[in-house]
Amino acid sequence: MPDEADPPRKNYGFKDREFTRDNTLTSAAPPTAKELAIMSGHVRKAGLSAVGSAKADDPNDVYAILHANRAVEQKGGLNEVEIREIKSRRKRDYWLLLISSEVVLGVVAYAGRGNAFVLACSVAAMGLIAFGLTWVMWQVMNKY
Repeated sequence: MPDEADPPRKNYGFKDREFTRDNTLTSAAPPTAKELAIMSGHVRKAGLSAVGSAKADDPNDVYAILHANRAVEQKGGLNEVEIREIKSRRKRDYWLLLISSEVVLGVVAYAGRGNAFVLACSVAAMGLIAFGLTWVMWQVMNKY
């Protein structure tokens, strides 16, 4: 049996809302393109500055300066693009590092062949350096 002191249970839900429509059309027909352009606000024409059209002798006319720069680039041949294949030095550097490190560790392994610990460590280092260098040069690094 519920206690009589408990308040009644509340029911939660969404309220019905009324929306007001801004910019309502007076006619039933949809607006024309001209009416939409007028409603959107002032439209600047392309090639004009914010104030208006630039004067003919204006030294700060951006379009005239751009046109002059493009003419100089075309006269100097700066628009021509030559595609050259750049030879990568990665293979040369890989073999130089691999052979030099393997030779140094091979000498250490040969000199320490009487000691099993030195021999095992140098052979393991040879394998680790060969694997690590190969992975870094061909997987991690980009062409250079």
